[in-house]
Amino acid sequence: MRFIFTIFFIPIYIFTFAQKNEYSIEFAPTFNNLPVELNKYYGFQNDSIKISTLKFYVANISFYENNRLVETVSKKYHLIDLENPETLSIKIVRTNSKASNSISLNIGIDSLTNVAGALGDDLDPTKGMYWTWQSGYINLKLEGQSKICPSRNNLFNFHIGGYQYPYNSIQKLNFFIKDSKRIVFHLDISKLLNGVQLNEVYEIMSPGKKALNFAQLFANSINVME
Repeated sequence: MRFIFTIFFIPIYIFTFAQKNEYSIEFAPTFNNLPVELNKYYGFQNDSIKISTLKFYVANISFYENNRLVETVSKKYHLIDLENPETLSIKIVRTNSKASNSISLNIGIDSLTNVAGALGDDLDPTKGMYWTWQSGYINLKLEGQSKICPSRNNLFNFHIGGYQYPYNSIQKLNFFIKDSKRIVFHLDISKLLNGVQLNEVYEIMSPGKKALNFAQLFANSINVME
């Protein structure tokens, strides 16, 4: 009888533990404080703009308590893709129930993973985030259209990557958080593009100083929503 009770109790315990330790990390892209919808026009610098592609890698999510590492999420890489809204929310089950008051994460793929070649899952080249000619990953991709751009069809294309010194474009972010089961990151695309000067810089397709500057602007456009 005790054996039967134990078998019955274990699944309940595991289910309860998972519920108690399930966290949601969410990304909320906005433009002028409005949720970003692909191919929708927004007012921008006395004209208009639309976003057709927004993808970026989030990696190495870790929780800290007073600068001491509490836990690193087991799944290392997550591809956020606005075309697939379900990717905007990362569901994780923490194995360590200790409190935490800060979180760190990377925007982009580290150098060791880049030199390992094309991989699978969210790193699969079919996701459209791998340079075959460069043998490396694109950390973030932003594409769209605005008459501000003096390019053909007024298109802008930012494919940002690079893992070699001095243009390693990976960005590490650190934020203080409440001990909450739901952490929401606000990504302000209007702030990002206001810092780019689209009338001059409307295409970055390879590693270099411009790519690094864009990656830094992207990182500075992210904050935690209270």
